[in-house]
Amino acid sequence: MTKKQKLELTWIGKDGQPVLEPRILIEDPAKSYGGVLKWLRPARNQFHIYYDRNTKRYEPDFVAETATAIYMVETKKAGDLDTDAVQKKKTAALNYCAAASAYTAASGGKPWVYLLIPHDAVMLNMSLDGLAAKYAS
Repeated sequence: MTKKQKLELTWIGKDGQPVLEPRILIEDPAKSYGGVLKWLRPARNQFHIYYDRNTKRYEPDFVAETATAIYMVETKKAGDLDTDAVQKKKTAALNYCAAASAYTAASGGKPWVYLLIPHDAVMLNMSLDGLAAKYAS
């Protein structure tokens, strides 16, 4: 009998920052901790989310759909969470999620939820739903 191999959940992404590894979002419950129906890493310019007086564009790390919500996911180095830039991005993302939720609610869709997750909170036994329970804004 082979033991199920645990999956690494972080990698070094843009700007040398640790980010959520896509494998946490694996849609096959036999290979992950489950919960994710669909996910994507947004293409450049796919989202039109602006911050800092609409002078800079924000691109989330991932968007994932579960049975109950659509999550906009961003991981940041724990020490950077309170920086001005991260907080401005968070505000822009929260505004986007509120507008998207209002739009989808009109047609019976799922709410959009923003997750800002410190890099050191992502562990091998975490699921997206578990992270959402702790870090949803």
